[in-house]
Amino acid sequence: MANPNDAIRDAILRHLHVVHQKSRSPRSAGLLTSELSKALKVKGYKQQEVASNLDYLVQKGWVREVVENRSFMTKAGTTQNAERRTYKISDSGIDRLEAASMYQRPDIASRVNITNIKGVTVVGNGNVVNTTFTDLSRVLTDLKQAILQEPTVADDRKLDIAADIDSLEAQLQKPEPKKSIVQMLWSGIEKTAAVGGAIDIVSRAAALIEPLLK
Repeated sequence: MANPNDAIRDAILRHLHVVHQKSRSPRSAGLLTSELSKALKVKGYKQQEVASNLDYLVQKGWVREVVENRSFMTKAGTTQNAERRTYKISDSGIDRLEAASMYQRPDIASRVNITNIKGVTVVGNGNVVNTTFTDLSRVLTDLKQAILQEPTVADDRKLDIAADIDSLEAQLQKPEPKKSIVQMLWSGIEKTAAVGGAIDIVSRAAALIEPLLK
């Protein structure tokens, strides 16, 4: 490999891919940085090397950072918040290692010259959306991540909700999303996704979707 860091990045991605394949739930597919560093230490990689290249992979979208908000009771009787950050291979990372797949979706942004389409942009997650709906698209992305991390939702339901959110985001690519489709998709999402840490996000999404249903 031309870049010496590529060997470390490849090792990180491949290890996270193995963990993903062996995981029994979306939540267990992630590793703490300490766990990842320990696993790669036997291959001769230092903790600093793993940390810096992991950050690079996250920024490039090959790896996804999962933040879990937790709280604990101190000896003084006060409640303290503590975030738990884990890292898992992203869908782009899986596609990179597994090469061709019938489930790999084409990159719309690379195939469409969006500069020639009025009112269309590419948001941070790579989705092409009408500029009117960029805020909604970002909230829906947050909602999907929250549901995938929600322990009270069964894995099959997580997949159903994630698929419906993807379908809803696809409607946001259009200058005029179809009201009936948006209403049908959102009705199902809203009923099943309003749980745990996703409740606030559902409320934010509902406020942004409301104008589309009028």
